[in-house]
Amino acid sequence: MESITPTQHIPYPQGIAHYLVRAPLLGYRLGLGRLLNALFVMVLVTQGRKSGKPRYAPIEYRRHGSKIYVISAWGERPNWYQNLLANPVATVQLGGRAYDARARVVENPAEALRALYLFRRIAPARYDTVMGMLINDDTVNARTLPDLSGQFTIICLDITGRKPTLPVLAPSLAWLWLLVPVAAVGVTALVLANRSRRDTANGG
Repeated sequence: MESITPTQHIPYPQGIAHYLVRAPLLGYRLGLGRLLNALFVMVLVTQGRKSGKPRYAPIEYRRHGSKIYVISAWGERPNWYQNLLANPVATVQLGGRAYDARARVVENPAEALRALYLFRRIAPARYDTVMGMLINDDTVNARTLPDLSGQFTIICLDITGRKPTLPVLAPSLAWLWLLVPVAAVGVTALVLANRSRRDTANGG
């Protein structure tokens, strides 16, 4: 899989920003995968190029048949991108479903343009702004996009139909047990408040 070297214009997330970008992983772990998938946020599972262990990255996507497209906001820098260059086999987790996929860099101009149109068609004005930030060009729109499509780092994940080889994030509903004591405290407070009002009404 060949690589490309786009210009990077958005600061790479570090510190708190790093954790905010990865926050959807917590949502998947909390069993909110279907909700996040409705917002076109999936979990991309790659094999660490150094550790060999599964690595998880939340990323916005668009699907076209058996092809899933993602855009790297930071060119070739993200670990998930480097992992795919080393080993293109990946697992994509879309809500409660997971698929085995093979990644490749999109280099065909027509395919790149199709992928970009898939992203912008939901909210053209918003995505034109975002895409403009990615390539530092405020002229991005439906008319100029064909000439600018080669400046984006786009990955296509072709679904193979085989069983996923990399493990997905397993949701855990254990956090619901944390609500039990909170609910107990709330009920107790309501009971005590009602008792206090009755005592006051009875003159006691």
